[in-house]
Amino acid sequence: MKKAFALVLLLAAPWAGAAVLDDMKDTTVWKATASDQVKAALRRDVKDDSLCLDYDFAGVSGYAVLRRELPLDWPADFALTAQLKGSSRHNDVQIKFVDASGDNVWWVNRPALALPDTLTDMSFKRRHVAFAWGPTTDRTLTRSQFIEFVVVAGQQQGGGAGQLCVGALNLEPREPAPDKWPEPKRRLGGGELTLDFQRLREFNGLWFASGAATRVEVSDDNRRWKLLSSRPGRALFLGEQEWRWLRIRHEGRKPPEVELRDAAQWPDRNAAVTELAKALPRGELPRGFIGEQNYWTVVGVDGGAQRSGLVSEDGAIELTRGGPSIEPTIRLTDGRFITWAQVRAEHSLVEHALPVVQWRHADVELRIEAGADGQAQNPQLLARYTLRNPTSKPQRVALLLTLRPWQVNPPQQFLSTPGGISPLPAIAWADGKLSAAGLNLKPREAPAEVRAAPWSAGPGMASLLQSAPLTDLADTEGLPSAVMRFDVDLAPGQSRTLGWVSGAGVVDASALDTRLAVAAAQWRDRLGVLELRLPPQAQPVVDTMRAALAQMLMSREGPALRPGTRSYARSWIRDGAMMVAGLVRMGEAKAAEEFVDWFGGYIFDSGKVPCCVDQRGADPVVENDSHGQYLYAVAELWRHTQDRALLQRHWPKVQRVMAWMEALRQSERQPGADPRFKGLMPPSISHEGYSDKPAYSYWDDFWALRGYKDAVQIAQALGAAAQATGWAAMRDEFEADLSASIAATAQHFKLDHIAGAADRGDFDATSTTMALNPAQAEARLPVELLRGTFDRYVKEADARISGAKIWRDYTPYELRNVSALARLGRVDDAHRLLAWFFTHQRPAGWHSWAEVVLPDAREPRFLGDMPHAWISSDYLRAALDLLAYEREATGTVVLGAGLSPAWRAAGDIGVTGLSTAWGRLDYRLLRRADGGWTLHIDRRPERLPGELRLAWPGTAQLPRANVESALLTWQGRELPLPTGATTIHLEPMP
Repeated sequence: MKKAFALVLLLAAPWAGAAVLDDMKDTTVWKATASDQVKAALRRDVKDDSLCLDYDFAGVSGYAVLRRELPLDWPADFALTAQLKGSSRHNDVQIKFVDASGDNVWWVNRPALALPDTLTDMSFKRRHVAFAWGPTTDRTLTRSQFIEFVVVAGQQQGGGAGQLCVGALNLEPREPAPDKWPEPKRRLGGGELTLDFQRLREFNGLWFASGAATRVEVSDDNRRWKLLSSRPGRALFLGEQEWRWLRIRHEGRKPPEVELRDAAQWPDRNAAVTELAKALPRGELPRGFIGEQNYWTVVGVDGGAQRSGLVSEDGAIELTRGGPSIEPTIRLTDGRFITWAQVRAEHSLVEHALPVVQWRHADVELRIEAGADGQAQNPQLLARYTLRNPTSKPQRVALLLTLRPWQVNPPQQFLSTPGGISPLPAIAWADGKLSAAGLNLKPREAPAEVRAAPWSAGPGMASLLQSAPLTDLADTEGLPSAVMRFDVDLAPGQSRTLGWVSGAGVVDASALDTRLAVAAAQWRDRLGVLELRLPPQAQPVVDTMRAALAQMLMSREGPALRPGTRSYARSWIRDGAMMVAGLVRMGEAKAAEEFVDWFGGYIFDSGKVPCCVDQRGADPVVENDSHGQYLYAVAELWRHTQDRALLQRHWPKVQRVMAWMEALRQSERQPGADPRFKGLMPPSISHEGYSDKPAYSYWDDFWALRGYKDAVQIAQALGAAAQATGWAAMRDEFEADLSASIAATAQHFKLDHIAGAADRGDFDATSTTMALNPAQAEARLPVELLRGTFDRYVKEADARISGAKIWRDYTPYELRNVSALARLGRVDDAHRLLAWFFTHQRPAGWHSWAEVVLPDAREPRFLGDMPHAWISSDYLRAALDLLAYEREATGTVVLGAGLSPAWRAAGDIGVTGLSTAWGRLDYRLLRRADGGWTLHIDRRPERLPGELRLAWPGTAQLPRANVESALLTWQGRELPLPTGATTIHLEPMP
């Protein structure tokens, strides 16, 4: 500790020079740890005396950590230099700085860092250190207590066994950059401009405001020069550079005007493209590069998420995940370009699954259709373009289909698959195919010409059309563009179609129309198992249900249900469990079973259920909702299928999971425990709102309760009586502790609602919905707190709707509240909110929500995935609850709790093929000419242990109900339907 204290004093002194933080000679101060099932050990390397962290991920995801206590006061600016080497080429390497509390963490994060084979100095500056997580409001690194070197299994080909070795760790205080840099000294002559910045200057790129350069060189001593670029374009992105001299060669008498762009201005290549886009005519580059939000949807096949395409609202098509895009432009006879910026766009779906973009313009119209077919492991993307002449004069137009080195996924998207630029080292045109990024694109019609240009020539359409014909092109900056030109003659009112097919390997576009028609028919059959008939004003509800199912299927990778195809290309058990609930009700039991079996294979040996799984394996992050969610997914699938073999396959895992979950519960039942926390699941970060610090989240506890209930059902179904009895006692004790905790937390914080977390006393009605479904625990919740929760939610939601409350964003996970309100008999509130949520489907014709909704639709921000399949499942479960839901405690199915008075008055309602926990349900509520209704129960769930009940939401007088002239009695606003009754007459009261 004396050495550490001395370092604190040394580093606190201004400009003390480089300090050795650790020469890595003392092994005793370092410790190696690792996440579940990952092996980690320390070793001294005899070759160079470095300290090595040996790790083995053993087929799971996770991390290995090299950690020591090292108190540091950090200077205003610095360079941290670590001597590193290792064997990994695909794993992430992180250096973490943790404060004394252990709650606040800063890090340097280097995904997929290719470590050198020999010790090499790697320098990290203050701007490379980011706040990672923690509750602190001051996110500037000023003091830390611990340092960690961490190896994390990389997302692409990561994991395995290897080592990370550290030779020495030095810290050099540096003079902060001035607020304004002095003008550089300039020297002109001999066709060269030399700039001397008088000290080392950091920059990420060069912007040529005017003129052009033929060569760019740099030096740190004015003698030895390094070539940065030959013939750069207007925006030259270089990545991190630090030089004193800059030399630019040019042609002509006047040198170009050049400006440096630093890391704040150009943190990445997307920023350089953005600056260039602003200098081009609007429409020549995507919205995302000119400061406008772009919206998109997925196009793909069931289970093919990893190779799915995206279609932008403006008609661009991304060919594969993280891959390049094809953008359409029309050139009119008079030379004008028609892009997304000059048209009115309309959006629709063919068979609720295949996206369509329709361009409307006075001079020309364009319909863009996309689809996909083939196997999930190697699908092919299908695109068709229909040009139409809406004028009274014949026209000759050119459809320009441009291959671009960027995604539809816009630049502000940063998780898993960073959006924006998609580098293309080379492109080629041969044998009627355009080749790029490992894909072949085959046009059905031969283009009149194909041209291509490197990035330095500029990406504008005029430059592209004047570029050389393409055979093959390698671009040193990795950003070439190619344009295929199709000339089309159109008589007045005439339409012509063109198209292409893309994929890996052999592609054939000759049967494009047939393939699109077959893809549409397959989706129609797949999405129509549940037949619904609702009044016309409710058609968006039906359309979105079918689209939501398609979105969930397209977003899954093989058996792995995923919330998205780009940002969230991982499989979470919480998302998957809730998707399972929606899938089985829509008749998709096979997809649900594939997921449950697949995820079950990743449960840790201890019984801990991973929060998520991806290609690296099971993730060890502690999230204490996971255990209940796995148990629920197994049990819910069994309830709908009665597949005993499923339970037998999972029974060993169920027992391990229950033992793990029970140990967690007992850890919080110690003598003298605070009644707010007694018997709950321990704190975790499963609830996204608590990522700053683990919390006693009731979200975890409602899921745990569901898990206890489901474990009992599984044991009973398998005849394991002793297990069922023991687990039932645990269930009841946990339910009592949870109920007492909710009341104690409300009393502690003086709340009139159910808290989101016992230790925070916060408000989160969307989380509380889990208490109603799936936990079905409302009978154990304090009535006044439950009412207060949704009173407050509705009040705040109405304030947003009316404009009385300014809101910055929300997540459509709130759709869960529609279900909760319907179950609580608040149908008017449910429909008012649902109508508002529908206004935020962007674009409306694609029937989906982003994870993040903004009041200004064009504000560019991270949106998560579009569509977001977990939100699709939230919607699906809520919409289905409007038609029918299960009441577990009494074995009851409630019909029509969400059928508003307006729907009942507008026309017939029909549900055919709805799966419930007790079997299939078919019913019709038909409006009669005399103002009454007739309810037909066409199929009663065959295993229903209790009653069917018809709810009659609203405040209007209840109709008189009879079966074969025998009067039926309402209980509140619900009508118990006699066993065997198939036709119930509902007569309007006089």
